[in-house]
Amino acid sequence: MASDNYDQTFECMVCLESPTESLMCRFCSKFICVSCVNRIFENSENDKKCPHCRVPVHRDDFTRVCWLQDHLKWVDDQMKLATTNKCPEHERVEISIFCLTCSVPICAHCLLSIFHGKHVQHDCCSLEDANNRIVSEVQSHIDRARQALDKGQNDLRKTQKSIDGIHQRKAQLLAKLSDMVTAIQVKIDEEIDEQLQKFEDKRKIFIGQINQHNEMITIAENEIKSKSKSELIDVKKELLSKFTALPSFSICNDSIITENILANFLVLPWQTAEFVFYNFTKRNSSSGKSVLQKYNLDYDQTWSLIIYPNNFNYKHQHVLSIFLKLDSGIPQPIEYTFIIELLHSSGDASRKYSMERTHSFQPGLRSGWESFYQVNCLKSDGFIWQNEDQIKFRFKIRTATILEQIKLLESHAHQMKDNARDADDVAARLQGEKKKIELKVTEQRKQIEQMKRKESELKESLANKKKDNEFIADERSQLKALKRDNECLTKKLNNFVEAKKRHHPEDLRNGVKQQKKSRHY
Repeated sequence: MASDNYDQTFECMVCLESPTESLMCRFCSKFICVSCVNRIFENSENDKKCPHCRVPVHRDDFTRVCWLQDHLKWVDDQMKLATTNKCPEHERVEISIFCLTCSVPICAHCLLSIFHGKHVQHDCCSLEDANNRIVSEVQSHIDRARQALDKGQNDLRKTQKSIDGIHQRKAQLLAKLSDMVTAIQVKIDEEIDEQLQKFEDKRKIFIGQINQHNEMITIAENEIKSKSKSELIDVKKELLSKFTALPSFSICNDSIITENILANFLVLPWQTAEFVFYNFTKRNSSSGKSVLQKYNLDYDQTWSLIIYPNNFNYKHQHVLSIFLKLDSGIPQPIEYTFIIELLHSSGDASRKYSMERTHSFQPGLRSGWESFYQVNCLKSDGFIWQNEDQIKFRFKIRTATILEQIKLLESHAHQMKDNARDADDVAARLQGEKKKIELKVTEQRKQIEQMKRKESELKESLANKKKDNEFIADERSQLKALKRDNECLTKKLNNFVEAKKRHHPEDLRNGVKQQKKSRHY
């Protein structure tokens, strides 16, 4: 009967045959033959489920059971050897007692010296009590194994999720970094391969450990069901040793992060700046007032360190509040990691107080801590320079990942291109205005030359006019002289005519001759 139950345990859950080549579902530990698994995955439906536990499965979830045939043969041999529950020392007496001293099952005659018993005066208990103890002990191991199995399956799911996250992250990165240089692509591929190999190795280890736990649980449960009390006592040590030999699951961190696995392989440099808060004791007496210090960092970014020296937290305590604000820079949101350090007055770097945060910044946004440090503890903790009455801060900032740095560089490059384009537009406009001015200057020069030519012509014409005027004046003076001569001649002629009338003609002729001579001279 026990053999029949044992054979049913290892039957295929679908065809109820005892296969020569068995597979086992890793979720319910039930057996199935290879042909039935092939029939399950023959159709093209996406959702494949285990016929017994109805859990969605892949072909890899059915693991090969290489030890089954050898184990069945060993069980059959053991069952043939243990056909009766008789004492080996007293063959006709049934085993009903358990010797606690020797940890072996015995009969009643083994306790009596008259029957030459070897367990006289040994501590004993009934076989039923011993069986209950063994069952309880084995069951506790089974419970611990089940807990470990649940943890292992949970770790396996997390590991698989991490592997899927890595694959997804790889696809995203390759899409984003398609235009990057070959050297960075090689580094990314190497980092991906390393992380994938690490998690793949973890997954294989978990699968192997889960299979071992499943196998051991199945064996232990079958032993409890199929073995008699004495037989269970016989195999107790072996079962416990097998449970002890089971590997423990490695600790899997619950906070497996895949977002930055591929982004943190390049260490970016910090940009640092320091700020000294002078007259701190006097200035922290007024609450609500802030101290602001501006810093110009790379890529044309302006940051402000804002300090509230006497703020109140939710517990109504006087606290030091510190914020970092991006005043101007790239308009796109960029993720930065920044550290605010409160330096110790002793100068010991190990005694400084620092806080770190990662936040996405855009122009106008700020991030920091409302309760950075309690004001009443600054002096006692040695953060106030007593002689100078001051406290010193140092802040460090950088992009959170290489991807954010690339985004910053690309945005800055686009901004520079836009600025260059605007500068080119301004230069082109100025060049056009220059050409217009040059054309105006050329036209004005032509006009000046024309005016000069006209001026020279006018001067020449004026000179000619002056000459003409002088000629005209000469002509006029000559004409006046001729008129005067004509008048004189007319007067003389008139006088001559009158004289002719009065004198002889010869006298008149002599007078005319004299007149011609005088005129000739």
